[in-house]
Amino acid sequence: MDFNQGYKVIFVNCEETALHFFSNVPGFKLYEKIEIQGRQCPILQLKNGDFMMLVEKEAVEPETIVLKTDDCLRDYHLLKKRSIATLTKPRYVDNGLELCFSDPTGNHFIVLEERDYTDA
Repeated sequence: MDFNQGYKVIFVNCEETALHFFSNVPGFKLYEKIEIQGRQCPILQLKNGDFMMLVEKEAVEPETIVLKTDDCLRDYHLLKKRSIATLTKPRYVDNGLELCFSDPTGNHFIVLEERDYTDA
């Protein structure tokens, strides 16, 4: 097991809709499905090797999820080609370069390329 990998749990209104969105729009790959309390929960592998599990829940409070990348501009152009309506242009923030988008449940995703702007 690689303890440097990130593992996130994302609550969604509809597992099928969310799986379709994340597989087709950002292009995450289905890694496996596991059963939790009688429900199938897909685990997706992100492009950076991290994992994200989708858990269907009736009442979902949208969350903000940070996904790390090594190239925000590359990811912006890849996501832009897939026509994500909520995609923002990359912008500089205190800890790097980020872009944002939302999923069908309303979760807000920040894709962050961490950068150190301090003088050495």
